Amino acid sequence: MVVGMHRSGTSAVTGGLGALGFGTPHPDDRMDENESNPDHWESVSINRFDERLLALLGGSWEAPPDLPANWENATALHQVSDFGSVVTVAYRDPGPLVWKDPRLCLVLPYWRRVLPPPLAAVLVWRSPLAVARSLHRRDGMHLADGVALWERYNRCALEHLVGVDTYVCRYETVLDDPRGEFTRVADWLSSLPQFSPHASQWQLEPAIATIAGGADRTPEVDPDPDDELLLAQHRELITRLSALGGGHQSLGPTPLMSESSWTTALIAARRGNRTRELDRLESERNSLEAELKEKQRALEQLYGSTIWRISKPLRSLASLIRS
Repeated sequence: MVVGMHRSGTSAVTGGLGALGFGTPHPDDRMDENESNPDHWESVSINRFDERLLALLGGSWEAPPDLPANWENATALHQVSDFGSVVTVAYRDPGPLVWKDPRLCLVLPYWRRVLPPPLAAVLVWRSPLAVARSLHRRDGMHLADGVALWERYNRCALEHLVGVDTYVCRYETVLDDPRGEFTRVADWLSSLPQFSPHASQWQLEPAIATIAGGADRTPEVDPDPDDELLLAQHRELITRLSALGGGHQSLGPTPLMSESSWTTALIAARRGNRTRELDRLESERNSLEAELKEKQRALEQLYGSTIWRISKPLRSLASLIRS
């Protein structure tokens, strides 16, 4: 699993692992390229599945829900869909697989419950301001909201990966030294029992070339690393992530301060905005359905009217003339 916040370089790392020799989502089920990313290496089916999970929990990728304890065991979540059929649509060939969806940061407990072990992860993180600026360029998202999402996603990732074999890397490091960092990633993966039998067939040079030659993958240096948007909790998270760089055979707990109240409030506001928008769309849908029913009743009355029956020959003649 490649785990990381949106706009954090997970696509580049996943593409590199695909070139190395890991199976990626089938082309029929792979997200289309777009202006902001030439290839996401993401399964459309799994993305939709994860977004449904978040919706059932009261949120979305851009307005994450507050997750209660043991939420992954809720019966309702396991009635969303047959996860096995979703995975089968995405991956159709045997062998080691790589898959990524930034929502994994949030919904990983569900997948850890249903997927057979052993699992391994590469956690990719990026400067919070670089992530926020990228979200602003792509989605018009306010920088403050982008930093808040960065904090929530990375906190959840560290919490949910405890006990999972995990390699932690910073995207800026991958870009600065793709050969060195990706070689270390490949060496670490080859040391894991589930992957070691396949390591002799791995293609390191194509993997490095995939990362080094990717479009729009220029390192971004924060012009204002001490920006007022970064709070003590954000700086602590950066420090912890930096200290975790490298491979961990079973990632341990990461002690952190509580999430900043600023982040909690901003995300709650985003959920509120989302709820209001959904309510507006629901009201609009109900109005359109009522209008449609009214028009259907009017049409049924017309079809049953005397005028409609009397005018049938005229309509038939008009149809013949048009043909």
